[in-house]
Amino acid sequence: MNCQDILEFQGVWRDYQQRVLNQLDIYKKDHKIHIVAAPGSGKTTLGIEIIRRVNKPALILVPTITIRQQWVTRINEAFLKAGLKSEKYISQDLKHLRLINVSTYQSIHSAMRKVKDQEDEENVDYQDFSLIEAIKEAGIETLCLDECHHLRTEWWKALEDFKKQITTVFTISLTATPPYDSSIAMWTRYLDMCGDIDIEITVPELVKEGSLCPHQDYVYFNYPTAKEEAKMKEFQDDVQNVFSFFMHHQKFQQAILSHPYVRSIQDLDKALENPAYLSSLLIYLESQQLSYPREYLKILGTKKLEKMSIKWMEILLQGFFFDDRDSYIINEEDFEELYKYVKSHGLIEKKKVIMQVDIAFEKMLISSVGKCESIRDIVCHEYKHMNRELKLLILTDYIKGEYEKAIGDDTMSVHALGVLPFFEMLRRESIQHHQPFHLAVLCGSMIIIPAFLKNQLRQLVSQQIEMTFQPFKAIDDYVKVNVKGNHHEIIEAVSDLFEQEDIQVLIGTKSLLGEGWDSPCVNTLILASFVGSFMLSNQMRGRAIRTYHKNPDKVSHIWHLVCVPPQKGIINHRQDINQTESDFENLRRRMEHFLGLHYDKDFIENGIERLTAIQYPLDRSHIKKTNQKMLELSSQREQLKERWDRSLAIYDKIEVVEEVDMEDQNMTSVLLYDAIRHVLFTILSFVLTGILICVLARLLHIQSKSMIYVLFSCIFIGVVSVLWRLKKVFTWMNPLNRLQSFGDGIYQAMLNMHLFEMLNCRVQTESQAVLYSIYLSGGTAHDKALFAKCVNEFFDEIDNQRYILYNKHQRNKMDRYFVVPDIFSKRKEDAMIFAQCMQPYIGKYQLIYTRNEAGRKILLQGRKDALANRQNRLLTRKKVKGALE
Repeated sequence: MNCQDILEFQGVWRDYQQRVLNQLDIYKKDHKIHIVAAPGSGKTTLGIEIIRRVNKPALILVPTITIRQQWVTRINEAFLKAGLKSEKYISQDLKHLRLINVSTYQSIHSAMRKVKDQEDEENVDYQDFSLIEAIKEAGIETLCLDECHHLRTEWWKALEDFKKQITTVFTISLTATPPYDSSIAMWTRYLDMCGDIDIEITVPELVKEGSLCPHQDYVYFNYPTAKEEAKMKEFQDDVQNVFSFFMHHQKFQQAILSHPYVRSIQDLDKALENPAYLSSLLIYLESQQLSYPREYLKILGTKKLEKMSIKWMEILLQGFFFDDRDSYIINEEDFEELYKYVKSHGLIEKKKVIMQVDIAFEKMLISSVGKCESIRDIVCHEYKHMNRELKLLILTDYIKGEYEKAIGDDTMSVHALGVLPFFEMLRRESIQHHQPFHLAVLCGSMIIIPAFLKNQLRQLVSQQIEMTFQPFKAIDDYVKVNVKGNHHEIIEAVSDLFEQEDIQVLIGTKSLLGEGWDSPCVNTLILASFVGSFMLSNQMRGRAIRTYHKNPDKVSHIWHLVCVPPQKGIINHRQDINQTESDFENLRRRMEHFLGLHYDKDFIENGIERLTAIQYPLDRSHIKKTNQKMLELSSQREQLKERWDRSLAIYDKIEVVEEVDMEDQNMTSVLLYDAIRHVLFTILSFVLTGILICVLARLLHIQSKSMIYVLFSCIFIGVVSVLWRLKKVFTWMNPLNRLQSFGDGIYQAMLNMHLFEMLNCRVQTESQAVLYSIYLSGGTAHDKALFAKCVNEFFDEIDNQRYILYNKHQRNKMDRYFVVPDIFSKRKEDAMIFAQCMQPYIGKYQLIYTRNEAGRKILLQGRKDALANRQNRLLTRKKVKGALE
């Protein structure tokens, strides 16, 4: 018996699902099918149908037991033919394989290692079990991977070992969140497992099809509290103490003297990879009046070192404790003593030494308790407009169980980021302002519901579940639910309670998402998490944008919380958003990967620029206006749905592209100047040639008829040459054409390096007023992202790149420098390929290796003169980065 004997889809395919199935024969030629589709698109259903069509015994791997059960339920409800018993053909146990088998990645890991699998309530012993033999005996030839990029490292290794031993397997990969923002190495590993992305089903397409609801992102800003600012003063005192300690510690000094850089000139390629670290060593030695090779100063391009400061001590300790630990000779006990001293002052976090106030402050902003006030404002505002129809979900990182004793005790402060502080703050708000919204808490170890819903909850769970309700000492309108038994069943029951009953606000942790939790009734989401990665934030967002059959007109809001520095209010839309630890940068990073509706115009794009209600710079006045505008916009749910309909009406085929935007003044004119220079040179050359011919004719007494013939030929060739070169002048007078030429060169270099997953792509440019855009049309999402990254880096500021392109003969100093993108900078051979491919498009630029004295000298000059650097200084008022950095 095969899959087609037991499975038959009993529904109607959506248009985009049918499109995938129509192309199935093309996609499966490499024995791998890789589908990317937004949450709510029916990936599970599509995966089962592909398994049915491949028609071989299958193994489906999923992240959790809950998701495993969801697959089995979906097969039973939508595919299993009438009269067939599920347990006869479908197994959830690797030791008892059937025609279709659904298991977790954890179980595969345990089975491959032959150990006990202690996943949740299950405890399976694989010590005497050979998974590979069992797979071969069962004839399993189809492997379906559901969201495999979420694997832990050890699970990933087990899956790779499994696939190496089952070489004939046909792989189906399904995901909503491919690791687009991962490293090149991780991306390559991911594609080796799943294959190239065959098709991507986007959020706008799903909204148009009615599979996802119209939605919008909003941002609410706040400042840190007075208590948090006081903590920063304590932090400054701790930093000064640690700085003084290390400046006078003899064993630390001896360890620094043991570094190879101190004794002689070492590998410059490595040393200049991080010149600031090398400088910190030299500055420390100079401050201690200790000797070091003076040649380093010439190599760095400076005659004088700065004084030792907090900044340089932070860089030095980062290398000493983490980045360059093996280069120091120091007793392990002494090292641990120094480490614990810094750690005890709170200056080490996640293998990062933090001593500069700005960086520490930015990290504090991300977890600022000032966001509690933002949550309160948003909940009250949304309830005011939605009343009983509100289904608001708050997702955060921690439960904060210590705040349980604060529930009902109004004397205790609940200003903290966590499930229980949020619950108590909103419970008090509901009472004080007579807004009778009801709350619930749903986490792995904490469940709270309104007391009047106890009986309804009992009816939703089976009798096997032992459930008790524990009242709180100071309040009687809420109870804590204590459960013994199937934990997944109680989560599902509370979710049903939230959907069906009088509960407006549900508070939980992001770990719920890993359990496959879903509640399509959610129409408002507050992201109170510190997470900035695409994968997890996309998962969270996906919980709010699903359609809801009981409310066909559902519109969802997603609220993002951002804390900004006080006083200076320094964030400008072109400035400071590149601070990697800033809360605003987390938001910017999220928005880069989310397609959504522009605030003002009826079109769909990604990036924070579409959120035009944000007023810059983010000072107190602008933040107040921004928050008011966000609340005002969020009051217009009906208009939001109409605007989505208008925006989607023009889309017959939706293609997502990664655009790189540049303004007219930022577009280098190197091509135009080269073309003009060539025209002038050509004219001058032929004029001089004509004069020379006339002189020679008179000296040699050549007949006038012959001379006229020669001159006529010369003039004809000259005119053709000038016209041909003038064509280039007129072509490159348009910045859009110059941008196209640069893009073509980068595309050709990437093509030569075999960096594209698909070859059916082309470089496209567009203009709007003084703004010019370039992007890759066609190809995979990864192709587009990689091309955009290369273009960005090519026009980026000269900083500390390993290779740059340089032409000292360019008339304008600003046009003398271009950056070799990172992906071409790992090897000299790759950098040379890039330089050669760019030459027909930009002219004869020299490839400069910056990890030596001569190359670094050109690099430092580029920091001053390059167009991108000058433009950035005009916008941000930043100083030129010094030779020591």
